[in-house]
Amino acid sequence: MKQIAVILFLTGALAAGAFAQAGQPPKAAPKAPQKSGRKSAPNAAPGVLVPPPGAERISEGLWRATDAQGKTWIYKKTPFGMVRYEDEAAPQASAPARSAIRVLEVGSGKVVFERRTPFGSNSWTKAPSELDEEERRALDEWRKEANK
Repeated sequence: MKQIAVILFLTGALAAGAFAQAGQPPKAAPKAPQKSGRKSAPNAAPGVLVPPPGAERISEGLWRATDAQGKTWIYKKTPFGMVRYEDEAAPQASAPARSAIRVLEVGSGKVVFERRTPFGSNSWTKAPSELDEEERRALDEWRKEANK
């Protein structure tokens, strides 16, 4: 019990000594940030990225704008702030995309398919009348390659 009383007394004395030193001069105020050449919205803090005034609103939180050099930029609002990236048109495929499914064998009224996944290869067998669109496309590709 005496030990607790001594500890409380000492912590009170240390706290009183800290308040006595309050007569020291205050710390220097932080310097104001310098203005950069980048313009921001009137309500935005300096250095915060915002869509330019003439930006086209694509959807909620998404804008498109073209700069003076003719580049098109996409501005996107994320939980971490605004991001800007160059708008790249989707590459146009000259040839149709190849199916991710491989045909292993055809015979006895059944077709064996295989698809590679991150967890290994997955294979299954179906009758030609039960094929879906992707499986039918893979079978047609296999037949074209077999006829070459």
